[in-house]
Amino acid sequence: DYPDHHHQCRDVTLMNMDALTAIENFASSIFSAGMDFLFTWGEFIGVISMITLFARARSAGPVKMSPGKFIAGMLTSCMLVSLPAMINAGGVQMGFRADSFGPIAYVQPQTFGAAAGAANAVLSLAKLAGVGFVMNGISIWRKAGLDGHTALSASESVSKGNVKFIAGVLLVFIDRVLNALLASIGIVF
Repeated sequence: DYPDHHHQCRDVTLMNMDALTAIENFASSIFSAGMDFLFTWGEFIGVISMITLFARARSAGPVKMSPGKFIAGMLTSCMLVSLPAMINAGGVQMGFRADSFGPIAYVQPQTFGAAAGAANAVLSLAKLAGVGFVMNGISIWRKAGLDGHTALSASESVSKGNVKFIAGVLLVFIDRVLNALLASIGIVF
């Protein structure tokens, strides 16, 4: 045994703890600011798209907007304004209870030790990305109804929007998805 061996091990452990703490602090600050931004941005985009929808419907251009496109535009604009409710509705359809959109506390310190906080922070960032995916999916649906899309390109856009919406909801509910996945393969975590 070298006399400095124990000091080196302690220094490496402290360095790992500092990195884990840095990851955790970085992710938690990004998470809270990101959630506020995405929900506020969704409301803003929803209101702006509703205003432009009404303006376009009132214009006396050569082609009038069909009632179906108008109603679809209204629905997608309202979905953006009520983004948290839409995400929870999607989660309920998949069998999950409603979410409060707080940080995830899935990984327990008894299981992962010091890395539990960092693992939860990464899962929380995945949840934040999920909100962005859902918002993007709804925006794609909104754009699919705009004039200039052929029926084929609109259906492709709707399909892309569906994938993003579903993937986003799964990411928002990542802790429950992991529980369901582990339970289905028989691993208790």
